Amino acid sequence: MKTAIVMCVCLATLAAAQRIDYTGHKVIRVVPQNENQLQHLFNMQSMTQTDFWSSPSMLNRAVDMRVSPTDYSSMIESLASVGLSHTIHVNDVGKLIQDEQKNIIQRRAIHSSTASGRAFDFANYHTYDEIVAYLSDLSASNQLVSTSTIGVTGQGRNIVMATVSSGGNGTKAMVYMDCLMHAREWAATASCVWMINQLATNYGVDADITKMVDAFDWAITPISNPDGYAYSWATDRLWRKNRSQQPGSPTCYGTDPNRNFDAGFGGPGTSPLPCADTYRGPYAFSEPESAAMRDVLVANSGRVKSSISIHTYSQLWMSPYGYQSTLPADYDEMYRVMTIGVNALQATYGTVFDYGNIADTIYLAAGSTADYAYDVHGVIYAFALELRDTGIYGFQLPPAQILPTATETFNGIKAVALEIVKA
Repeated sequence: MKTAIVMCVCLATLAAAQRIDYTGHKVIRVVPQNENQLQHLFNMQSMTQTDFWSSPSMLNRAVDMRVSPTDYSSMIESLASVGLSHTIHVNDVGKLIQDEQKNIIQRRAIHSSTASGRAFDFANYHTYDEIVAYLSDLSASNQLVSTSTIGVTGQGRNIVMATVSSGGNGTKAMVYMDCLMHAREWAATASCVWMINQLATNYGVDADITKMVDAFDWAITPISNPDGYAYSWATDRLWRKNRSQQPGSPTCYGTDPNRNFDAGFGGPGTSPLPCADTYRGPYAFSEPESAAMRDVLVANSGRVKSSISIHTYSQLWMSPYGYQSTLPADYDEMYRVMTIGVNALQATYGTVFDYGNIADTIYLAAGSTADYAYDVHGVIYAFALELRDTGIYGFQLPPAQILPTATETFNGIKAVALEIVKA
């Protein structure tokens, strides 16, 4: 089986690869209590290369930042200059990454030694090649599933979309999901691959899934940023952007695809600096990743009833707008349906999610998928989700939490889809 062969090759690569060492790096937490402190954090995010794990948004809301051992003293001085104190939230990021890699390797070894070793292990993290191979296998063995290439990255990787459909020749309503816009958010991809499998293999078995697939074509891009994702496996586990080369900045790579959509492009929560993690790119849709997703929405404009962008972490369910605090005309309906989704999600394992518009729930962020889907294509049920956790593990969510995360998320999405069917 092709998937099993790819797993073996990538396991050897995982063990041998040379990666950026984050030993001794800390995640510090600060809480801005006045406008001067908040503005200081905004300036740091847009004008420096500081790695924000949770962005500044409003007064009295915690902000997490990764700090290297060599930068720690200067960072504390910078924060102290505006009266900001800090706590150490994660003492050693490198240890988290090492533990994650050990868990991945151990899980693969255990899985490969069992009778199910040839099957895809949904309770573990997988590389780009493994996931593409799995989708190819699934489409070959399940008539509900087809795959298509919606774009090609700067480094030549296919942006693969899986569609789960019970028929209709492209005339049915559609739910479109983009996952892993940001390379380091591995739990987003793992959850989306599991959801694809649930839709494909439980049709005709589970009444709710059958109803959902009969009502909608489900188009899902489980790795929306293939180059960044591959780089996060091979070199830098905490890489966020894509890997595009920036003209005039030979040492800076990457644009944030989720700041590159034509919805308030260049607005708050984005950076003009090519080295910054929130670099928006030179113009809207300059990146093949955002352009590919735009083209899907354009090709299916009028069919897409819900657009859902899956991210990690913070445990949030959000709707437009991100580029401004003004609420959209359809916000009451967005909020009503979000409430249904969050209630179903939380009822699964008790995981608490906050919800509301992006700007007020997490932070101002222009150029996002949700705002573009709503503003340009009129998708009322355009949402962005931040999955587990709230910062204990952050981007290194242990493999043991993949299936609970995917399950509760899918329960929330199921509740939303079934509610949209009624609308």
